Amino acid sequence: MGDIRVKDKYTVKGDVSYSKTHEWTKEDGGVWLYGVTNYASVELGELAYVELPAVGDTFSEGDSMGIIEALKAVSDFYAPFDCEIVEANVDLEDDAAPITEDCYGAGWIVKVKPTNGTDSLIGPEDYAKLVEKEVEEGSH
Repeated sequence: MGDIRVKDKYTVKGDVSYSKTHEWTKEDGGVWLYGVTNYASVELGELAYVELPAVGDTFSEGDSMGIIEALKAVSDFYAPFDCEIVEANVDLEDDAAPITEDCYGAGWIVKVKPTNGTDSLIGPEDYAKLVEKEVEEGSH
């Protein structure tokens, strides 16, 4: 599936899965690449700092795994499912800009291994509808 544009402002990638809290994941050989979505990164604006979890940390679905500090807000990023951290993108500690410049590429935040399934993830179409609804309601 191709990418979806929402309100001519946000890109929803067609080849990843999403959480309802605006994170994306993509599975690769049992390990899931994880980051915040284009919608989240645009809404956060210019970033100042990222607090990353440590390798080996475990989280339950919905737990805060770390913090992204932007000039206009501080936001947690959340576990998309029960998981263990297998790698953190430590390059972001020196420069968080890739999260806004290339959120689905160089701006990945962590790699995780599921510990109890990934059933809570939603597909690109459903995520695009969620973003559209939030934009229309002004809840972003």
